[in-house]
Amino acid sequence: MKRITVMCLAMWVTSPIVQAFESTKVLPKGIRNLNLRTIYTQTSTKTNKDGNIEPLAEPLWKPLRFRNILSSETGLKKKQLQALMLQQGWSEEDTVGDFYAELEAQINVWAPIFAFGVSERVTLAAALPVYSASTDIQVGFRTNEGADNFIGALTDPAMSNNKSAIEAAEKLQNAIPRLNEKLLDNSYDPLEKWNGTGIGDLTLLAKYLAVDGEIFKAALSGGVTIPTGDTENPDILTDLPFGDGQWDIISQLTFDQFITSNLMLNQFYKYTYQAPGNKPTRLKTGDETIEVELVDLDYKLGDKVDAGVSLQYEQPGTGIQAGLGLLAYRKFGDRYETDDLPAKDELQRATAHEANYWQAKLGYSSLEAFRRGEIAVPLMASIEYRKQTTSRNVPRTDFTQVDIRLFF
Repeated sequence: MKRITVMCLAMWVTSPIVQAFESTKVLPKGIRNLNLRTIYTQTSTKTNKDGNIEPLAEPLWKPLRFRNILSSETGLKKKQLQALMLQQGWSEEDTVGDFYAELEAQINVWAPIFAFGVSERVTLAAALPVYSASTDIQVGFRTNEGADNFIGALTDPAMSNNKSAIEAAEKLQNAIPRLNEKLLDNSYDPLEKWNGTGIGDLTLLAKYLAVDGEIFKAALSGGVTIPTGDTENPDILTDLPFGDGQWDIISQLTFDQFITSNLMLNQFYKYTYQAPGNKPTRLKTGDETIEVELVDLDYKLGDKVDAGVSLQYEQPGTGIQAGLGLLAYRKFGDRYETDDLPAKDELQRATAHEANYWQAKLGYSSLEAFRRGEIAVPLMASIEYRKQTTSRNVPRTDFTQVDIRLFF
């Protein structure tokens, strides 16, 4: 079976330090900020290379062919089945039914982000997300006309194969348990519900306010992501990784253009270089995904590009904040270093990702009220919603994000 991967979903959520609504703001010297960020999302569908929506479990929608049945038989029984196929004019590629599945994934992320103003223009920050994730899978099998013809041929009195017909019918009825047995025989976990909790990759970031004009501001950001989170398990087809197993180098440009004293246009451009890594990988191919070799493989995940534009409004007197914007995400294709060309093609297939979102934000800031002595705690709170509009090779999902920022 092909791995049901929602890795790009998890990796999209593992960037907690870069938010949907960016700005050039930095902390004053000596001021600290703790941002308690919560992100929630769930999905049961994804988009393919053409942008069409399909079930997240589509890799499990596979036909059961005669060659699959032959591979499970030996000796005389296998020869008898081959003779029957020859007599009936069936080929090894003819099918007797189809596996189908439904999968739903849920991710909750709690990401404490600590920031410190080292000067009036430079802020340092660190984020370490904590994940609670689960997948729920339902797998089934339905026979087709090929199965009816197969059983019918075995029950033909002229064939004298009633015992074989009964055995064949039982095997088709128990296709799912037999699939899980085959998975276990090849060191996979059975297809079942999965849940896990753990930390993600640690992100360290520095932000420099390069231009601080009254109307126009610009900031440069740079940092690294350290692989502290658990990666995908090659033996579990339905797990969610909390990290991608290699270092990232982040660079970002952010611009603020003030239209009025309360309204600004923000633009940001972010590039993430993903360094090469090594991980245990199954050399699956388009034809065989279970009985495959597990090897340590060098790989290079595709670099990522994020860009966004937003209108942001803030009324200092009341503390009300609001925003509307657009967000674009691109990831280049992955590369795997192996001489097994069929496996290489399968591993690299559908690894280039695209997604576009619109986003909305509503928030409150007590900073001005704190300065006026009207409130005891300087904080900011906001809720953001991100709606996917178009995508390619990524889970079809929206995001809800809540931020509570404390200053001290």
